Amino acid sequence: MTARYQRLFAELKRRHVFRVAAVYGATAFVIIQAADVVFPRIPLPEWTISLVVWLTLLGFPIALVLAWAYDRTPMGLRATGPADTSELDAIVAEPARRRWPAGLAALVGIGLLGLGAWWTLARAGPGARSYDSIAVLPFADLAEGSDDSYFAEGLADELINALGGVEDLKVAGRTSSFALRDANLDLRTIGDTLGVATVLEGSVRRAADRVRISVQLSDAETGFHLWGEEYDRDITDLFEVQEELAHAIVEALLPRLGNEPTDLFRGGTSDLAAYELYLSCRQKWYTRTIGLLREAIDECGQALARDSGFALAWSGLADAIDALAYRDVQAQALVPRAKSAAQQAVLLDPAIAEGWVSWGQLALEADRDWPTAEIALRQALERKPSYAFARGMLGASLLIQGHVRRALEEHRRALELDPLSPVIRALYGISLAAAGRWDESRSLYEQNVREGVDEVTAHTNLFVWGPLFGLTGEEIGRHGARLAELLGVTDPERAATIGRAFVDGADDPALLREARESADAMVAEGLFNTSLTAAIYTYLGDHESALRVLETANISANLDLIYAGIDPALDPLRDDPRMQALMDRLGLPNGYDPAAHRYEGGAEE
Repeated sequence: MTARYQRLFAELKRRHVFRVAAVYGATAFVIIQAADVVFPRIPLPEWTISLVVWLTLLGFPIALVLAWAYDRTPMGLRATGPADTSELDAIVAEPARRRWPAGLAALVGIGLLGLGAWWTLARAGPGARSYDSIAVLPFADLAEGSDDSYFAEGLADELINALGGVEDLKVAGRTSSFALRDANLDLRTIGDTLGVATVLEGSVRRAADRVRISVQLSDAETGFHLWGEEYDRDITDLFEVQEELAHAIVEALLPRLGNEPTDLFRGGTSDLAAYELYLSCRQKWYTRTIGLLREAIDECGQALARDSGFALAWSGLADAIDALAYRDVQAQALVPRAKSAAQQAVLLDPAIAEGWVSWGQLALEADRDWPTAEIALRQALERKPSYAFARGMLGASLLIQGHVRRALEEHRRALELDPLSPVIRALYGISLAAAGRWDESRSLYEQNVREGVDEVTAHTNLFVWGPLFGLTGEEIGRHGARLAELLGVTDPERAATIGRAFVDGADDPALLREARESADAMVAEGLFNTSLTAAIYTYLGDHESALRVLETANISANLDLIYAGIDPALDPLRDDPRMQALMDRLGLPNGYDPAAHRYEGGAEE
């Protein structure tokens, strides 16, 4: 038995099978690793890596058979002849130090081949390479001679909304993704900033009746290309391309997804002109500027005139009116139209999250119907768990009712989804302030000031909560002056005087008197909203004026009053019976008291 075993190995050595196994295994390992590194960088399907692995595995036994059967000679390949007994005996008789290296080299080669194949297939096989987060950057507009940026951005925005409906997939919020448009950051920095594992980049070129959409999905950590495609289609095929693109991305990200979602794009239209009007409406809505909001209302109205069954356009109309009414009292008359539009969006397609958010936001701000608002916003999040704005508004609904701990959690999660959103930061800052976490709240507003985003809200809260944030009178005064400038006040120094008096007025009667005179004048000019006015009088020690402002306010025309129940600046008024009666009338808590606010049968704490 031993003799036969030794003679077999001697024959393998004589025919150079061991040498071929060693060289083939090492070479195949290098080829597999090279394919694994290089292929993701070039537009090749991921399955090509697996193909290389299987070809090398299948080639190994073929190489061994050829090594056994043929020998390389100066005359070329020749069939290997039979060995005589003495030749094999000589190989068997060699010292171990000469016999073993060939076998060990063969084992190393086989081991390298097996390791390389196993490692690569384990990561490239179905369900192994799985990503659970993505940021969609704004698509570049490559159209020549026209400004189609709203169209390119709108397609990226719609893709974000579609992917937001995929369960277990974290999708970075639109505000944060689009904020990095001109930052010229590398993929790793983008991934770290937005907390995502992958980044999708793209471009759109539209010419006449054709559209070309190019996209590339990359690993944010390594920069490796994971998937890419170019769609060159007739413009009338746009809706089909969008659906195809969304499903391709999901397939590339989540191979383990048991049931691939269907109908990622809902509430759409077959009318391309109506769709373009809707995209333009949404892009203008994001600006939150009065002039563009009016244009957005008009464009969504035109879209609905073309297709009254376009559910997303009904939602867009409701959101544009709501945003305008929050900033322009004259637009309050349009709120009933917004409510009707939001309800129409939900009725036409209950599966879209946008309609539920529109309904919930209007119930919150216009009707002060907290239960309806919370139900609608939760319905939206069931459909799109990554919808940061919906989560932020849900947090606002909870905060208004005094459930500060729960609001903090929702706002924290919203900020994880959309970390660069000034609106989400502002909402989280209010929750932190209500909870008495002054340093964290102050930091968020100071960040917005540094970045020059949502400055009115940031300076307002740094001004009105300055004493609670531990700011000096001079610092509060600077925030007050800057707020006055942003509001178009001709004499910002009056606001600075008011701010300084918040801290220094108790020790300086002249300053306090001047601050009260300035406050009276600015309030008479209608420069401050109701809550801010009440807070100013409270800090200046004039509680009677503060309560009078609150009691005589037109509740339906002052959306800012919804936070009066938990506004820490108004806490000195809480013990007054008039304040309690007012909060009862508004359906609001009279200050944040965790033990007093109960839900689902338990205390909030």
